[in-house]
Amino acid sequence: MATSNSTNETVVPKEYKTIFYLLVSCFALWGLVNAMAEVLVKAFESVFPQLGQMGTVMTVTSHYGAYAVLAIPAAMIIKKYSYKAGVLLGLGVFFFGVLGYVPAALFHSYEICLCSIFIYASGCSILETTCNPFVLAMGPQETAVRRLNFAQQFNPVGCLIGLCVAKYAIFANMTQVEKGQTLTEAQLSDNLVWLVTPYVVLAAVVLCLWLVFKAKQIPRISESGSSADEEHSFGVSLKNLLNIPRYYCGVITQFFYVGLQTITWVYVLLYAGKDKTGESYISGLGYSDETAMYFYISSMVCFIVFRFICTALMKKFIPANMMSVFAVIGVLLCLGAVYLPGIQGLLCVVGISATLSLMFPTIYGIALRDLGPDSKLGAAGLVMSILGGAAVPPIFAQCLESGCLTDLVFGLYSGQEAALRSCYFINILCLAIVLAYGLFFRKSHTK
Repeated sequence: MATSNSTNETVVPKEYKTIFYLLVSCFALWGLVNAMAEVLVKAFESVFPQLGQMGTVMTVTSHYGAYAVLAIPAAMIIKKYSYKAGVLLGLGVFFFGVLGYVPAALFHSYEICLCSIFIYASGCSILETTCNPFVLAMGPQETAVRRLNFAQQFNPVGCLIGLCVAKYAIFANMTQVEKGQTLTEAQLSDNLVWLVTPYVVLAAVVLCLWLVFKAKQIPRISESGSSADEEHSFGVSLKNLLNIPRYYCGVITQFFYVGLQTITWVYVLLYAGKDKTGESYISGLGYSDETAMYFYISSMVCFIVFRFICTALMKKFIPANMMSVFAVIGVLLCLGAVYLPGIQGLLCVVGISATLSLMFPTIYGIALRDLGPDSKLGAAGLVMSILGGAAVPPIFAQCLESGCLTDLVFGLYSGQEAALRSCYFINILCLAIVLAYGLFFRKSHTK
């Protein structure tokens, strides 16, 4: 994967390969906690049963909401100092945020859990603001999107690791609620301990990674051949970015894409499993949390496999065109999730993840292409758009609780099943926005 047959350009120059593969570990790191944040929506039902759908979904709202807070400060730090400073700061904030789960377990506090999530997700925000443009700048602009897609391949690998941790270290050890049963205070406390333990182990891993980056000499990299004295002020960069439709439309599209990805993965467990009273949402399904995790993991495997396939296909096809085709397929699968019965609908839900595989890095690469010295602030704007992961899930949860979209299933289903199925029209709306961006800006992008 070092060179492109179609362009004969180096994807990752030799002098940057060691740094590149170190950065790959950061992509896997935030993928791991992003996946676990989505799983926590279901896990927290076994820890804080008094919470409703809007309450438990606050875990992802707190997680992705943090991305809007530190993205611009991170951009200013790497603009003034270096990409290395951004990586070290991000890992440091992440480390202290994860440790916040310890007092959360001691005091059995949902509020402390949310604070911990917010802090370590702020570290993820700094890392994403730093690592994505860092990777784009590590070689020719002609292969920048392929380089970012290659690095982003390891993000879902981290997600898969996170899901395995959730399944085998969290759900496998938690006491699950059965129909008509309530858990004792001791069982709820034990469940929280099992939820927290993997994060304490993760803190040790992050500390080791921080020490490796601290010791590594990382050269300063200029974007698109720009020199240090060509760096723009914040105001100039912002003005430039707001004059580029490809960029600001990319930020809007990324907002809806991240919201789409979040609700797609959060509600796999709900679609396959049961509510907190032990009732199944979808007739013919109703699996336990541990069994439902197999479908979540299958979704992630689809995502990973198609990320690798799509990265390889980008040697021959324009990424924006590929993204548009996948968006159309995603819409069809969402319709299957709405109307097809039982396991068929669930398989469509799993398949949606395959269509999402290339979207984030492709939108990112198209929006940041040829921004030169404005790319650092541009990256911050795109990372802030991850706020969509905080904004869209509460809309999904509200529609699920109120059943306001159930008329769209035309009476084929009723009750909470109709409410859940009809919410997939929110996914369709998000996919339509991605489709429009891919079609409109496909000529702005090369292989």
